[in-house]
Amino acid sequence: MTAVLKPLLKESGLGLNELKRRWTEVAGESFSRVEPVKLAVGVLTLRVPGALAPFIEMQTPLLIERLKVAGAKIKSIRIEQRTATAAKKPNIRPLQRALSSVEEAVLAQALDPVGDPSLKSALMRLGRAVKQG
Repeated sequence: MTAVLKPLLKESGLGLNELKRRWTEVAGESFSRVEPVKLAVGVLTLRVPGALAPFIEMQTPLLIERLKVAGAKIKSIRIEQRTATAAKKPNIRPLQRALSSVEEAVLAQALDPVGDPSLKSALMRLGRAVKQG
């Protein structure tokens, strides 16, 4: 996966705002309650609910690797234990209309050569979003 993604990524890497916007996608569902708050000189500061801090501390090498694969220039992670913040509304626009059965079939047929089911599912979601404008 790294070999495919690295040529497609910008040389500058992910900035803090892009990282916040794509946090759950990049870091994974297990880190969804963690909030990136600052990125300076390769040090990412995370706001973590107190009870979750030990888990995050142990998982920092995995998190750093995921962030690097996504294009973030991260050297280390600093953890701030804070009280949990209110859940934010996701930054994902809802779909405007459902695809017709013909459009859905054409999209599925185009993705038939993809062998990995999770990749195929992600590409299917992307295809639906693109076709809906």
